[in-house]
Amino acid sequence: MESFHMANKALAIDIFKKLSEKSRMENVIFSPLCLSYSLALLLKGAKENNATEIQKVLHFENVKDYDFGFQTLTSDINKISATLPLKLVKRLYVDSSLNCTKEFINSSKKPYPSELEIIDIKTRAEEARNQINASVKELTDGNVENLLSECLLNENTNMLMLGSAYLKGCWLYKANESETNEGVFNINKTETKPVQIIQVEAILSLRNIKECHLTILDIPLTGKHISMLILMPKNTEDDCTGLEKLEQDLTFENYVNWTNPSMMANSKVKLSLPKFKIESNYNLNDNLKSLGINDAFDEEVADFSGMSENKGLSISQAIYNASIDISEDGTETSDVKRERYLISKTECNIDQPFLFFVRHKKTQSILFCGKYCGP
Repeated sequence: MESFHMANKALAIDIFKKLSEKSRMENVIFSPLCLSYSLALLLKGAKENNATEIQKVLHFENVKDYDFGFQTLTSDINKISATLPLKLVKRLYVDSSLNCTKEFINSSKKPYPSELEIIDIKTRAEEARNQINASVKELTDGNVENLLSECLLNENTNMLMLGSAYLKGCWLYKANESETNEGVFNINKTETKPVQIIQVEAILSLRNIKECHLTILDIPLTGKHISMLILMPKNTEDDCTGLEKLEQDLTFENYVNWTNPSMMANSKVKLSLPKFKIESNYNLNDNLKSLGINDAFDEEVADFSGMSENKGLSISQAIYNASIDISEDGTETSDVKRERYLISKTECNIDQPFLFFVRHKKTQSILFCGKYCGP
């Protein structure tokens, strides 16, 4: 399944770069897996050039059994969600008048047990919107409300792609709240803002890439099944302390190389990290078109004949939301003094804009990607 997991990472980097380009100095948070699931379900029903475009954006040209890959990944994430405040909601809503075939519905049930929903949108758009919003609120334990805005759905809505993800970061090693204090965050070379700084000492994976002026830190979350990778530029060559250069250099190949676990070294780290909370909402129609999915949005040429015999079935909206909350919360106390590592202590002060990736340790799948530019 290596090709499947690599494909998911490639799409994650693609969409993250698109979102970052439009938010140069803004905080970003997104769950690329929510998008991958929806596109994979669409691919099952797509034909001809429509299918080719979706497959290419998913990087599935050499992926054989992606259904099994998502089924296995869902099982792993469900287990993690039992120990962490982690919610990933991914849905494909199809209007009931478009008559999805029994074959498509049945083939989707096992790999995507909750992703496909047939709903009457065209004749009761506002009621459908309220129903969907209520469902998302419940599935995210009340953390996401009113995801769909008024009048977003109407009599012309055929199909809605929707994703919502929430994570409250609960570290493996908890920080001492009494040591949290106000510090300075460098927005750019000349501007600073006050921010609450979390302090923790622990054995963490660290890598410094001198030629890229880049520090990479891997911080485990509760259960050790997922972790947050922080990529912080160390130079100050532009107005956002190196972040623009890092974003330009961020490619799938560089990401894989930079974050290779075998290149990370365990170190005693005295970490200073800002508390932060980010929420982002996106309509991805234009982003997906710019990545290469065009036919699926055009009623005249969209071919979802593997999903429905009706003509005119196309994507109307692709609405995605994500939020993350990072504080001192943790489950274990780290006592680096008792660790028998023959290594010196390293100070790591995350005091300027950085990129972050929350990834599933077993498969290296990216659950969340984002950037923090400041409070």
